[in-house]
Amino acid sequence: MNTDINEEIMKNHNLAEAFISLFFAGLDVITYIVILTLFGFEFKSIDSPKQKLTMFLLLDGILRIINMYTDLYMQSFAREMLFSLIVTLQFYLTISMLEQIFTDKTNESFLLNELQIKNKYLFSFIFFCLVFSFKGFMTSNFLSSMQYICILILISIFYKYIANKIDLFLSNISRRNNQFQGRNFINNLPFFIFLYFTIFYVLQLCGLMIDNKLYESYMTMICTIFKEVGKYLNILLLIAVYHSFNKYIKESDFAYDNKQNQNDNKVQVYKDDEDEDIN
Repeated sequence: MNTDINEEIMKNHNLAEAFISLFFAGLDVITYIVILTLFGFEFKSIDSPKQKLTMFLLLDGILRIINMYTDLYMQSFAREMLFSLIVTLQFYLTISMLEQIFTDKTNESFLLNELQIKNKYLFSFIFFCLVFSFKGFMTSNFLSSMQYICILILISIFYKYIANKIDLFLSNISRRNNQFQGRNFINNLPFFIFLYFTIFYVLQLCGLMIDNKLYESYMTMICTIFKEVGKYLNILLLIAVYHSFNKYIKESDFAYDNKQNQNDNKVQVYKDDEDEDIN
């Protein structure tokens, strides 16, 4: 009897996860359309921030497909390894994209060293070690508990580190362009990302104490909601930072250069006219 109940719970859980994956796959498509609308359809460099943002969404789509066609209730080492690798690559793309925007040559040179995100590969390796879930592979939950506690500590440290870089970058934009808007909005996004992922891992920690399969399934669903919201807030942060960079630094520099060239041409014309009058 218990076996039948557990199978029914597993079936309903996988069905619900498939619907969730399908919903967020559609959201990925909408997000990609927004990116194309904001930043154009040209792909000049495979290493550009826009390409990295696109790759992030592509990897997210791959995760959705795997979610829809695998049994998520039953863990396997191969699937967990693949998930962890993809999520780690998304993490690396995030910090790599942010650093590329922060340290672009059009930014203030004296801030470049402060804005550089150091040890990206080390951060990514630690991230992989922490996101690989040992739950289901160990008879005891002690290792998973220690893993979640370490994650919560490192999330706090990384949040303060990245939030400081973002604040410096936005301060740089404010100095260069007094029409810059959205600084408070962008500055608050890292906190909400930190908040949602913190709640996610706290719930994961609480879920280790649940033995009932039905309640465990409900807890997993709730955790998924907080994780997905945190992920899309991260995507929103990347879009907002890149859009601000394009609008207030790259485009303003281009406009300034054009204005300077026009002024130089005017000066040259006036000079020629004076020469003609003298002659």
